[in-house]
Amino acid sequence: MVEVLPQSWTTKEQLDNLARLKRENKIVSGVITSVTTLTSKVLEDGKYVNKDMEVAVFLLEGGITAYCPATEFDNYQYKSLAGFTGTFQDFIIDYLNLDDGTVTVSVKKAAEIKKQQFYAEIEKLQSNDTLQDHLFEGTVWGFNPSNRRIHVRVNGADCFMLPNDWSWDRGRRLEQDVQRGEVIQVKVLRFDKERNLVQVSRRHTIEDPYKKLQRLMDSGATIAGQVSGVHPVHGIFVKLEEGVEAKAIKPSHLEEPIVGDIVTCVIRSIDQKARRIRVVITRYPRGKKHRKDVGAFLFE
Repeated sequence: MVEVLPQSWTTKEQLDNLARLKRENKIVSGVITSVTTLTSKVLEDGKYVNKDMEVAVFLLEGGITAYCPATEFDNYQYKSLAGFTGTFQDFIIDYLNLDDGTVTVSVKKAAEIKKQQFYAEIEKLQSNDTLQDHLFEGTVWGFNPSNRRIHVRVNGADCFMLPNDWSWDRGRRLEQDVQRGEVIQVKVLRFDKERNLVQVSRRHTIEDPYKKLQRLMDSGATIAGQVSGVHPVHGIFVKLEEGVEAKAIKPSHLEEPIVGDIVTCVIRSIDQKARRIRVVITRYPRGKKHRKDVGAFLFE
């Protein structure tokens, strides 16, 4: 059942503030409290007309309610906006309907304003040769499993990230690691304004774990890890911090590890170019796990 939009403002002061924000084309932030089907004002052929469609209902500061029709949410047409419920979004005041007392907003137009400001900032940083030193805040917008590209929204611009630029783990667990809505730090690697292409990297904002591990090896420090694999031919593998996986050996006096064991290691060698590391397991700081033999009762 289609509803009629409840009134957005209750006082003249609120109306005057909304009118000022509209005149100044100022970007405002609000939270989506619900997504429903409502009768909304939509711009068609230069005129605003009533149309039944999915609408995101925003709550603004001061208790003002605003409405964003699906056509003004993004250039990409989602099957539903329901997944954005509870998220904060930036928008501009697009239309004040004085007859029914409602506010229509546009997330899409605010994103375009921010995108142009973002592009101008990139160009300025490029001209100063400081782009590689600058960090930007972005929000993960999605992950395409077919080409394994991560889509990140940075200041209104749709940017892309290649799998190896997510982390130093070479993108092997992207399906589990990449979470839509996550706020991340990125650096801009490539900018093509004519084609609206911006390539970003999260990995370039994180210290190479191999450099940190090199410092630990040089100091003779011990490190903790978790056994990630035990193979009769390929041997023992231990996962260290930042997803680095090391080939491991153990002294003969230690019991054979099983997957999941927490171990203390000493780094034996690091090959940063080949991205290989070897460690020696020295002990089990939490004690040794023992695999339960489900058939053991047969021999008791």
